[in-house]
Amino acid sequence: MTTALILGAGPAGCAAAYFLRKEGIDDITIYERKKLGGCAHTRFYDGIPYEFGPQIMFTDKDYLRCIFEEFLPYYPPPNPDGQYKYVASVDGTLDDVHDFPITVGNVLKMKNPADVIYELYQINLENPNYENFEKYCISRVGRTLYETYIKNYNRKAWQMDPADMDTEWVKFRPLTLQRTATRFGDQWQGHPGNFNPMWEQMTAGVRVECGEVTVGDDLDYYVDQEPIKADLIVTTLPMSNELEFVNACLVYIVLKSQKTVMPRAFTTFPNTYDFVRVFEYRQQFYVESEYTLISFGFRWRHEYAVDEYIEQTFDFCKNVLKKEVVAHWVESREGVYPLNTRENMKRFQRLLERTRNRDVIPVGRAGMHAYCSKDTAIRMGLEVARYLDELLDPDTKIERLLEMRKDLH
Repeated sequence: MTTALILGAGPAGCAAAYFLRKEGIDDITIYERKKLGGCAHTRFYDGIPYEFGPQIMFTDKDYLRCIFEEFLPYYPPPNPDGQYKYVASVDGTLDDVHDFPITVGNVLKMKNPADVIYELYQINLENPNYENFEKYCISRVGRTLYETYIKNYNRKAWQMDPADMDTEWVKFRPLTLQRTATRFGDQWQGHPGNFNPMWEQMTAGVRVECGEVTVGDDLDYYVDQEPIKADLIVTTLPMSNELEFVNACLVYIVLKSQKTVMPRAFTTFPNTYDFVRVFEYRQQFYVESEYTLISFGFRWRHEYAVDEYIEQTFDFCKNVLKKEVVAHWVESREGVYPLNTRENMKRFQRLLERTRNRDVIPVGRAGMHAYCSKDTAIRMGLEVARYLDELLDPDTKIERLLEMRKDLH
């Protein structure tokens, strides 16, 4: 093999470039429209590092931890617990936030805890209902907890009713009632302060070109409408325009405050407002500053109501945080969250089968149509190099790709 093209320079694309070079493939070109690292490209406001939404290093695998630490300094969560703990605001205020993900303590916050406990006694955890996401959740945590914390959250996050969502992904990432509210449990977790050195070092010696990549119905790829050919194409982009995604809009807000203003780094709002969550970056990586930076996360599929988004963020800052906005800006990205419906998964399976006799390997969140984090994306990039022979063999390719798609985080 002499030439390799990598479409997209997010974590999966950068990792694929790095590990393919370690396997002796020197002629590699990456096509990327924006910045190395994709959503995990780090920027700064008054010394506060931020990315497109929460971008935390975490993993339960030692070999992935070693990869992170090879490129980046490690700083644990800047709080006494040394763990990221997220919360939910069920009423739109910050007066009485609840645990997120759901813990046993959430049950005691219900108006009718005895009824909730009775619901939990009826659950058979050994036999979840996989008919749809709503029935799955109820079979795992009961109707009351589902309707309080999950139902409307997922309606906003995925822009569709949970009853219409497929449960394929939860078989790899099951929902359960937790004992304590730790977002990543006992996993290794932290933030380096700047992810960019990792992406730069992973792509050292690789050509990085800017161009608009498109894919045809025949899985032929084009850059700026010109066909591209190579012995190997690793794509972190969707394999078809027919696959559906949810888009993301972040409204970044700067407030003058030497202290953090949110109860935790990540606060979800399942039942109020249009934003899904608020994230405060100084709780991800603390720096001394006279400002704090937060982002409000909105999702959209059909209507992009940016003026309404901004209005809601200003209202929240004024009436809930009691702060005046110093500065704000908006960033939107399309195709951020793969939409898991039965029809989408059927389309993806058909597309995957069509790669069998092609030198095309899909990886990453969009390429594999799987909602996953950086550690999973980097693992996929590593496995492209590790299992390259299997991925180029029509007899073993699909089985290997499906194996790579498991263990989502």
